[in-house]
Amino acid sequence: MQLYRQFILSNLLFNFVLFSACEQKRVALGADNEIRIICSELDKEVLGEVLAAIFYDTLYTPQPEPYYYFKFSDPETYDNLKEQAYVVVGAVNRDPGNPGLQLLKKLLPEDQFRASSINDPILFTRDVHANKQLFMIMNTGSADQLMAAASEKKQWIRKQFHDQFIRRQGRFLFGDDRNRELEKIIKKEHSWSIKIPWGWEMIRSMPDSNFVWIGREMPFQWISIHWKTGIYVKNELTAGQYLWNWPRNHYRSVQFSDYHFQLKNTKFKRHNAWRMDGVWETINEMEAKGGPFRSYLFYDEENDRTYHINMLIHNPGNDKSLYMRQLDLIAKTFKAVR
Repeated sequence: MQLYRQFILSNLLFNFVLFSACEQKRVALGADNEIRIICSELDKEVLGEVLAAIFYDTLYTPQPEPYYYFKFSDPETYDNLKEQAYVVVGAVNRDPGNPGLQLLKKLLPEDQFRASSINDPILFTRDVHANKQLFMIMNTGSADQLMAAASEKKQWIRKQFHDQFIRRQGRFLFGDDRNRELEKIIKKEHSWSIKIPWGWEMIRSMPDSNFVWIGREMPFQWISIHWKTGIYVKNELTAGQYLWNWPRNHYRSVQFSDYHFQLKNTKFKRHNAWRMDGVWETINEMEAKGGPFRSYLFYDEENDRTYHINMLIHNPGNDKSLYMRQLDLIAKTFKAVR
């Protein structure tokens, strides 16, 4: 707890130095799966290793895709890039000629620069040069000290980036242009609700089978919801069998692959749940399609229903991890009507 108190205090000072509440700022630029790292060539390898230890999430599509791409830029480009959504400025090499070190000395007052390099090498704040921006500084003369600090604060840092992703993408996905008409139809007919972005439509609705399939094209993003009365998630074996057999029974032309298949216990909002991740593929080889999938299986005690929410992506040759994270945000707007 003391560590985080110190961390917050240093952040407040950092925030005071760099942030002006009176300044009118536009929304930060850049994609939500890119972290802009501003440093010299001297520090690129070390900072890359430290950040990779923090942001290790990978989606298999079936090719591995990181949740965040690291984009390195020279310190001379700082003024052109300082309004990016996720910015890291760092220096480890103490050579006086290191342009990354010189940049840090310009950004931080002398006492803050000296204190952070000795005691707290990772400083963190928001909205420095733009709204909805995360800004992190890594300042130390020891790679080991930086890695140790990153390891200790890893989960806290990851949460800040994830929460910022939710804020930025939530504004994009769930603005005023949602498909509210389809939302109302689903809620009335099926006694549950979900937020549906603009451009999404009903693909299939089978009330007799308790099955709803919604989505969009270009890229293909699909979510289906299925429910049954009773509990079907008593243990890992029954949950795994239920999920594994599910696509053939409902999509009919789709099956799950055992390639990088994962099943783990997790939380879906307030429910204990099973989460399955992996790769899906079409059964018909003449119309070969595939991509990553994710499923949540959970039991809602108040309605005595087991819900299965399944997400599929098909976007060959292009990024998919960002779209899967979007689907996850949409899925977690699901709400059973009491």
